[in-house]
Amino acid sequence: MNVVEVLAKDDYAGTSFENPLLYKAYRDMISEAGPEFYLEHLKRLTANGIQPQFMLGNLPQLETVERLIRAGIYTGPLNLNYVAIGGGASAFHPADLVEFARRSPDGAVLTIESIMRSTLPMNTIAIALGLHVRVGIEDNLWAPRKQRITSVQQVEQIVRIAGELGRDIATAGEAKRIYRIGEYWSTAGETLDYLGLPPNRRPGERGVPLRHRAPEAVPALV
Repeated sequence: MNVVEVLAKDDYAGTSFENPLLYKAYRDMISEAGPEFYLEHLKRLTANGIQPQFMLGNLPQLETVERLIRAGIYTGPLNLNYVAIGGGASAFHPADLVEFARRSPDGAVLTIESIMRSTLPMNTIAIALGLHVRVGIEDNLWAPRKQRITSVQQVEQIVRIAGELGRDIATAGEAKRIYRIGEYWSTAGETLDYLGLPPNRRPGERGVPLRHRAPEAVPALV
């Protein structure tokens, strides 16, 4: 999770990234994301009625999530965040964003995240595609002309752009409905149906692709 790989020096001017030790720590940062980690966390989240958001940096990670759904390990709403920050994740190429959006199920909710000066153009593309965006100083510090910008100013900016592109801004109640907060489904088949994904192949069925590993090969969540 090398979040400085795609940054120029003037991106982080005046921030703690200028400290060589902190810069090195962020450059060498690792995000734990192996099966032992995400299987255990999905078990704990679902047991406590907490809805996960899947932070994904590329298509192979999206395919892993689909396999978790097809195997019945996760059977809830699919809220995705495309993390376009480079350093092990996708970066700023619009074609990568478009392909990720194309491959995301119609029943999923897809939000776009980027970093520093790429945030505004990536968010503008996302809004034009009908997707959702996130803004704020965790991701970006700069207005287009390199002035510092607050989180509130970034929200106002993206609301203005959304209006120019004909997109309405969700209320808190609408956001809860869009994210399907509190919903879970019983089976893999039900989840696939809600998300608009092709069904799993039934035993003995022919002529339909086998899209997931055999259930016995999937680690049990106990």
